[in-house]
Amino acid sequence: MFLLSISTLLLLAAATHSVLALPVEDSSIEERSTHCHTILKGHLVGFDSRQKQFTFVTNSANEVAYDHDWKKSKHQLYVHFQQCPKSKDPIGDEDSTGFVGRMYVPALNGCISSPAYLQSTSAKANYYPVIKPCDATTRSVAEDALWKYYPDEVSEDSNSVYWSAQPNRLQKHCDGLYGYKTNSRSDQLPYTRPGHHGAIEFHCHKKASENRFFVQ
Repeated sequence: MFLLSISTLLLLAAATHSVLALPVEDSSIEERSTHCHTILKGHLVGFDSRQKQFTFVTNSANEVAYDHDWKKSKHQLYVHFQQCPKSKDPIGDEDSTGFVGRMYVPALNGCISSPAYLQSTSAKANYYPVIKPCDATTRSVAEDALWKYYPDEVSEDSNSVYWSAQPNRLQKHCDGLYGYKTNSRSDQLPYTRPGHHGAIEFHCHKKASENRFFVQ
C-alpha cells in the first residue's frame, strides 16, 4: 500500500484550509461594504488653549460631559467611529475625504446623538450630546446621530470628528459640522451646562467659541 509522507499530508491539509477560508473573506468584504463597521477607535478628546489634551467623560444621565478631574474618572469616554456606507451625508459633501457614520460607545452599548435635533428646527435652540441606544439597523444612522470623520483635515494623525446636521438648520451660517462649545475664558475648555453635572453643548465649528472633537 502507498503511504503519504507526513509532510505531504500537512501540505494537503493547508491547501484544503485555504480554499475553505475564501468564502469567509468574501463575506467580510460584503459586510463592510453595506453595514456600519469600526474604522477608528480611541478616547473622545479635546485640546485647551495650551494644546493640552483632555478626555471627555459621561455623567449619570449618560450625557457627554467635561470634568476637571477627568484623569481620575472611571467614566472616560472610549468610542468607536463606525462608518455606515448606506447613510446619506446631511451636508451633501460626498466628494470630501470625510466618512459618514455613528459614534458608538461600547461601555454603554449606545451611540452619541442629540435627540433635541428631531424635536426642534429653531436656529436658536441648544443641542446636547447624549448616549442613547443605536438604531436597530446596522446599515444606516438616525438623523440625530450622524457624525463625520476627517482623517486628514490637519495631519494624518488628526482624527477630527464632528457631529453632523443639515446646514443652517440649527445655527445660521453653519455648514452642518459641529464641535463642542467652549467657555468664555482664555483656557478654551468646554462650556458646561449649569446644574447638569458637566454636560457639554454642540456648537458650529465655524463659530469662534467652538473646538473640534478628536478620537485618540
